[in-house]
Amino acid sequence: MPSHPRREHDGIGRQCDHCGYPIPQDPHRSDDAAVTFCSSSCLEASEDGGSIPDPAGYKRVVTGVEPLDALLLDGLPTDAFVLLSGDEGARREELLTELVWRALERNEPAVALTYANPPTAILERFFESGWNVIPSLENDRLRIIDAFTHRLEDRDSFLDTRTEWTAFLGEVASDAIVEIRDPSDVREVANGLTRTLGAMEMSKTGLVTIDSIDEIETLIQEQLIHNFFKDIRATVCKARYVPIVAGGTTARDEGVAVADEYLFDGIVDLRVTDHAASDTRFTQLGVRKLTTARVRTEWITTGYAKHRGLFAVDPPAETHSLADHRTGAQRMDSPD
Repeated sequence: MPSHPRREHDGIGRQCDHCGYPIPQDPHRSDDAAVTFCSSSCLEASEDGGSIPDPAGYKRVVTGVEPLDALLLDGLPTDAFVLLSGDEGARREELLTELVWRALERNEPAVALTYANPPTAILERFFESGWNVIPSLENDRLRIIDAFTHRLEDRDSFLDTRTEWTAFLGEVASDAIVEIRDPSDVREVANGLTRTLGAMEMSKTGLVTIDSIDEIETLIQEQLIHNFFKDIRATVCKARYVPIVAGGTTARDEGVAVADEYLFDGIVDLRVTDHAASDTRFTQLGVRKLTTARVRTEWITTGYAKHRGLFAVDPPAETHSLADHRTGAQRMDSPD
């Protein structure tokens, strides 16, 4: 007997009215024949009053970072734990900062866990890029988990020597800073992150960044780091659909970022490279892997500008522009 194509008006091929995914077989129907479900589980959940608004919409996000989005054909999976691995000078910190800013621009919350710098230094990066985060601090859309300050031998001296601006910024951000008193205790850090996400109602929205893996490695044994990453990947990314982007350098032969790369759902590489036709150096961005997502595998050469952030550039064209600028300057200086 010849097979017949599936007909959408029979329910097959439509989206389930509960989970939002395609109905691959004969649909399950409620008393309202126009409402169809892919399974008895979805039908029962709907009858019990459960609902999943926009069930697939929160599982991908466009980051707003131009060169990164050019490589992520389906967007960033929001359940992804991503390693941002870069050469020194490849603008890793700028990318982490911009990822947070773009989330705030989307009116989503963001959390920055910092081991490498005091909270005011993290916030200063936004202002240096032309982005004012004071309203986000006041509106409780941005919080800093501070795993740095209590590592200082003389914390009071650090606070006393701040400039007027950093003192003002610290005061503005005081309610948005979550202090970690023992940064070497991964349980305290994980609990602080969990409490912060709960207080900000971060589920299916927002972003977490970690800066940096290098500093974590100086404080914590490798096995504990492994367990820490595994736990926050499960409790933040997989349970809440909140992505984590953790930064680290490639300037080491060993380390958790190398040994435990399988823990990361995605790896974004940043590198500094020399152009073959000139003495110009370029920063480049590439996506090595990203589970459940389609990506372009080429390297994108990036530039950076205040207010704009990272953007894609054409290396040959940029090289010619620099050469023309130098030639013009030489002509102006020439007595002829």
